[in-house]
Amino acid sequence: MTRGCITGSHDSCRANEHYDSEVHLGLTCAMDVAEKTIKNVPLKELVEDPQIRRQLCGGQLLLRIRLDAQEVASLSEPDPLFILVPRLAYLPFLFHDVLEHFKKSISPMGQPYELWFDYNDIALKWHFPVGVLCDVLVGLEVPVPWDLTFHYRGNSKNHGCLLPFSGMADLQRSVMNAFKQAICLETGSTTLFMRLEKKEQMNLWNAILRSDLDTFSQVVQKLRCTNLSECKSMAIRLHLAAPWDDVLLHKAPALQENGTASTVRDFLRLTMPPLLEGGDEVEILLQGLRVPLETPLFWLALHASYLDHFVHLVARIPNPTTIESLD
Repeated sequence: MTRGCITGSHDSCRANEHYDSEVHLGLTCAMDVAEKTIKNVPLKELVEDPQIRRQLCGGQLLLRIRLDAQEVASLSEPDPLFILVPRLAYLPFLFHDVLEHFKKSISPMGQPYELWFDYNDIALKWHFPVGVLCDVLVGLEVPVPWDLTFHYRGNSKNHGCLLPFSGMADLQRSVMNAFKQAICLETGSTTLFMRLEKKEQMNLWNAILRSDLDTFSQVVQKLRCTNLSECKSMAIRLHLAAPWDDVLLHKAPALQENGTASTVRDFLRLTMPPLLEGGDEVEILLQGLRVPLETPLFWLALHASYLDHFVHLVARIPNPTTIESLD
């Protein structure tokens, strides 16, 4: 299914008859503006209709969660839990509902449960949004439902790739640290964030908990650069999909030397040139959609970033041998 300048098979839960035309219009404007000198244009004038962001970032995933068969403590295997989850959400948001659903099949333990999920025996990193995990591990063709397995023990012993998790305070700390890092990349410091009133910081976290884009955007607009010429770097994370599952953080200039907007292609050429080599063009995903390489980075930052304020680009490589040298 083609959707203007961003293409791909998006979540069926977000089907909307107005989506195609609105996103087509927004990204056509973005592609045009990439060719212009826009360094002194106020950022607020580069933000398009908020509905564009709501539609790009409003995707949901239907999950079917099963308790790991080796951890079932009841005579029969419990029914799976079906739950609709925003792509913007984090897996620990589900822990309460999942524990409640499986409580009759979970054995009591003398110590806190070690809660985690896996997909096809791959432990899922709880500090990344669910949508990013799906883009990395599944790609565009997402099954409905997406099957995950829930575990309540064995995290620390068998899956050292996961950060320690002892409660929601760990998630809040991780997400807010990432958010401050993103602001620091853009503005060169965390000064603007530290100037936020305590109430505004709480509003920000509550918006993340609820995947509330409108409230989130109200706070974020106070933390942005005035224009692109003042921006030190876009906050971009580049995820290399399996088998590497590496995450790269690299400076991402908003503008080229001639004053035009940097594109996804420019960013890849700067950070990972092998991705642009070979006959097969790399597939870049964001928010469950394929992103054309000529899309301006600033447009993605304004309209398709996650709630940690990062643009999480996922590179899916048709021919992995093109970057064997990175192993």
